[in-house]
Amino acid sequence: MNWEIFIESKLVQDLGWTLIHSVWQIALISAVLFLALKAFTKLSADVRYVLSVSALVLAFILPAMTFIQFSGSPARAISADAGYEQTIPAKNDINRLNSEAIETPAGDTAAIPSPGQAPFLSFASLQNFFDRNLAHRIPLAVGLWLLGLALFALRLTGGIWQLHRYKTREVSLPEADWQLKFELLCERLGVQQPPVRFLTSTLVETPIVAGWLKPVILVPAGLFLQIHPRELEIIIAHELIHIRRYDPLVNLAQSAMEILFFYHPCIWWLSAHIRKEREFAADARVLEIFSDSHLTYANALANLEEIRLLTNNHIPSIATAANGGNLMQRIQKILQKNTETRITNSAWSAGLAVLLISAVLITVFSFNSTVFVNAQNKTKNRKLAIGFVSIPPVDRSENPPKDADATARIMIAKLTQYKVPAVGFVNGGSISDGEKLFPVRANIVRLWRDAGLEVGIGNFKHVWFYHTPYDEYVAGVEKNEEAVKKILAEKNLPLRYFSYPYLNTGKTVEDRDRFEAWLEGRGISSVKYTIDNNEWMYSYAYDMARNDNDIGTMTEVRVAFMNYISKMFDHYEGYSQDLFGRDISQTMVLTPSRLVADSFDDLFGMIQKRGYKFVTMEEAQADEAYKTRENFVGNSGISWFERWTLAESKPLRAEPKVSEEVQKIWDKMRPKAK
Repeated sequence: MNWEIFIESKLVQDLGWTLIHSVWQIALISAVLFLALKAFTKLSADVRYVLSVSALVLAFILPAMTFIQFSGSPARAISADAGYEQTIPAKNDINRLNSEAIETPAGDTAAIPSPGQAPFLSFASLQNFFDRNLAHRIPLAVGLWLLGLALFALRLTGGIWQLHRYKTREVSLPEADWQLKFELLCERLGVQQPPVRFLTSTLVETPIVAGWLKPVILVPAGLFLQIHPRELEIIIAHELIHIRRYDPLVNLAQSAMEILFFYHPCIWWLSAHIRKEREFAADARVLEIFSDSHLTYANALANLEEIRLLTNNHIPSIATAANGGNLMQRIQKILQKNTETRITNSAWSAGLAVLLISAVLITVFSFNSTVFVNAQNKTKNRKLAIGFVSIPPVDRSENPPKDADATARIMIAKLTQYKVPAVGFVNGGSISDGEKLFPVRANIVRLWRDAGLEVGIGNFKHVWFYHTPYDEYVAGVEKNEEAVKKILAEKNLPLRYFSYPYLNTGKTVEDRDRFEAWLEGRGISSVKYTIDNNEWMYSYAYDMARNDNDIGTMTEVRVAFMNYISKMFDHYEGYSQDLFGRDISQTMVLTPSRLVADSFDDLFGMIQKRGYKFVTMEEAQADEAYKTRENFVGNSGISWFERWTLAESKPLRAEPKVSEEVQKIWDKMRPKAK
């Protein structure tokens, strides 16, 4: 189709005039809605939502009617002389117009307006104005509209494909107790199940509803441990309410309107307003169902936003997300409802609301907050090496070493998946009696070795250097070395690393330096851990709950562990800045426990989100920071950050505390602990 044919096409002309008239039509609809919402501020969120959706529907109907009106009228052509459109007469009228003069009844001066006369403001007079000024621009306008239509349609297609990917890739069923909770929520909210499905995903970072015919609620796999179960239950209820209200379908219609009228700012304002009111309406319904949960719900939304900012995850606009809309306005409305419904406790509620809102503002939205610092640090190429002490895993189950083998296999699979070049430090007494190897436990070390993971050593009996005479300590390390070298020799692999049990480096500086020289003479380097932690206490509590099949306590321990370990990263990253003014390459010590194995996606996902790249122990300790001198000795084991701080006579940072519940379990069971 050449340009002339394109210009003269009636379809192009009809589309062009529809686009032109849509500008003032949609603007008028938006203005009426804006004034109505301002005049009736007490309307409920549901009513405001219905009004806004109705306005959007009307914004489609009026241009559609305009297009139909033009399609049914005679064709209009562009006059080259006048520069505006004229009506093309029907063919059988042409001869009559050529032979007759146009006459008006005598005395009728209103039939044809004089040049200085203002015509009556009507659709026809408005059309005449457009004829004189815009007709010659119609082909260009339609061409640009078609181009924009294609680009925005491509954008929507990409969003739909991304949602399809979310629904079909890296998803799994949640744990049985969460499936039961979901079924009860569906029954409580009157939502049919199926077709609604509930899945966990490793691709999304905030709960979303994907799809409209067969909707799926996708919850990030890590979220089960990152926020309190009660908070997550309320968030899932929020998504179910969206499904029951057919919000995903309305959201799809909005996306279609944004494509058709992409050029009109009022459409974007209407669509954004609908999404905002939709969240307000869903929030109101949530609070009706979960009474006395205002603060819990507000805190859940704040936590979701913090996670979103940390991950910078982009969710397609056609998906309804739990932390959508204006988050701060939503939290304020939630807390206002709390204060309105508890007049007798107004002072307490208002004070708590102010504190919560302030906390959200400071920790989530402030550019100086930890959230933004962590988000920015993602670009700093942080590095982390990890050592596990000790392998094989400690047996606290009722059926060792079978359980240790299962834990080790899970651990190795996850380390391979995340490409973590970890070092596993063998406790020789767990795999050998000093002369012969224990087949099953030694095979766990072989599994570690064959997965391409480094194997190091500790002491044969995992004893404190401080409490052990020097010669006895060295003999224990040598005995461990002999046992492990048997396994490494099967693959001609070297032994390169030693890890001090309990991070304790002896009673005197002389003993430590002497031992370091002994290690160096054997081609072995000691590991200096910068990120120490009490993960083993959480692991012990987790094992005890697991032995009792106490799923509730297991979940609580995992949540508490993730909160604790995140704070420990904040703690030691602070030391790095204090001492070196930069992010040095870090080394972290963990135990190969079932807690770490079961929390791997959450733990190592969190580490990656903080901007860390997993590197070998050799690369990490090549950082110049590890050459810093320290002279710490004593009846304790502390991280090298703390050692370097003490060497400079600086005060130590206050360390995050282990949760009270885990501490109580440890104190109660400690006499039985291995």
